[in-house]
Amino acid sequence: MSSQYRKIKYQSEGPYASWEDRWLYIHSHDTCDVVNVFNENGEHLFCFSETGFDLGMALQVAFSNWQDERMIHVGWDEWNDKIKKS
Repeated sequence: MSSQYRKIKYQSEGPYASWEDRWLYIHSHDTCDVVNVFNENGEHLFCFSETGFDLGMALQVAFSNWQDERMIHVGWDEWNDKIKKS
């Protein structure tokens, strides 16, 4: 089974409007078309695969097609309950 290992730099906003360089590490299993993405701390963020509708595929839809039938409108109450917990 062959694999490829890559990394890609991106920037995130830091304090006082500064930018910090960050890295994503990508492990691709060539024979089974699975790509795992990790942050610079080694935490597994998500996976793209050839089967199922995984997080990677959901992100592709979210970034490219807001009219997709799988994109469901969320009301403020649900958003506040799920995301804005303080």
